[in-house]
Amino acid sequence: MKKKIIFVTNALWVGGIETALINLLNHIDYDKFDVTLLTLQAIFDFDMKAKIPASCRLLTIDREREHSYSDKYKFNRLHHLTEKSENPSWIHRLMMWTIPLIKWIENRLYIRFIRELMCSESFDTAVVYSDVVAESTIRAIHADRYLMFYHHGAMRHAYHDRIAYRKCEKIIAVSENQASELRRFVPDAASKIIAIHNLTDVEGIRKKAVADTIEVFDKKKFNIVSVGRVSHEKGMDIAVHVCEKLVKDGFQNICWWIIGDGPAMQEVRQTVVETNMEDYIVLTGMKENPYPYIRQADLYVQPSRFEGYPMTILEALIIGQPVISTDNNGAKEIIQDGKTGLLCATDIDKLADAIKIVLTDRQKLVELRKNVYLLDFEKQNGKIINKLQNLL
Repeated sequence: MKKKIIFVTNALWVGGIETALINLLNHIDYDKFDVTLLTLQAIFDFDMKAKIPASCRLLTIDREREHSYSDKYKFNRLHHLTEKSENPSWIHRLMMWTIPLIKWIENRLYIRFIRELMCSESFDTAVVYSDVVAESTIRAIHADRYLMFYHHGAMRHAYHDRIAYRKCEKIIAVSENQASELRRFVPDAASKIIAIHNLTDVEGIRKKAVADTIEVFDKKKFNIVSVGRVSHEKGMDIAVHVCEKLVKDGFQNICWWIIGDGPAMQEVRQTVVETNMEDYIVLTGMKENPYPYIRQADLYVQPSRFEGYPMTILEALIIGQPVISTDNNGAKEIIQDGKTGLLCATDIDKLADAIKIVLTDRQKLVELRKNVYLLDFEKQNGKIINKLQNLL
């Protein structure tokens, strides 16, 4: 008999966590597992829904949008009271002090709503894939056992849910270094924390990388690419200042492509203008297929402040690009420093100096690229999926 597994996540927007989940769902042996994916928001950027394998049942229980059940959630207005407003009404301002209580009440009502819709379902294993839905999963989904993934590079309080640490049989960090930090941060759950790397869609990435793009790189320039959510954690503002330093130091024949969007985009745009980098930095916004940009590049750079296990670094290596990255927990497990890329401190000067190494010594870049081509990602995937399926 097949094991019944449910994965629960927040939404399927374009990001490293969501990409890793899709990769996992596409590697599962559906002859052994009956799999359901539950999302709590009906958000499917760039039609991520189409990437879910046909053998996986998709359910959505959204507070506001249409979802997989006919019943509608009745308390979405209560949820709106907890949202920030640029022009709050006097009622909203009056109730600001009660927002933590309102959030708690509304969240419990939403959890009860999910539990009532899913009351006829029972699973062998429930997997909390996005830790922001940990409480909802554990309180609303009936399962014999619970597992949780932890993806984040920063040990910030906002990402931690004590009920999940108590109830989950295993907490899966996506890198060894991250697992070690998490054990120190949550010592009561240390014995439950293990490390399993994310899977990658090797064949799919390489196929997409050869697709055409509207933007064709000027090969007379040294093209650098960075891909990711434009947020504080990903450090795209650092990239702008590094580019500024390189130009001031005489390396003016460069073009830095930043592929992505996010909450810090306006700040990054403003920084580009303030540093006069408009002729050197291209902000493309979000791209459904960023891989041709990576393929056309001379170098891939990851300027992140924090990373759990950066999928974009893996994807750049799969395409054949050497990587220069800040020395975060995830990057140091992927990059062989000096062989398949370079690691440096999260510092503008240090990152600029690392890039100067390959700008002034192109033979070093050739050597790094040769070592990248020797990496066997399919073999790595095989080991990872065996660990995951044995855990499920």
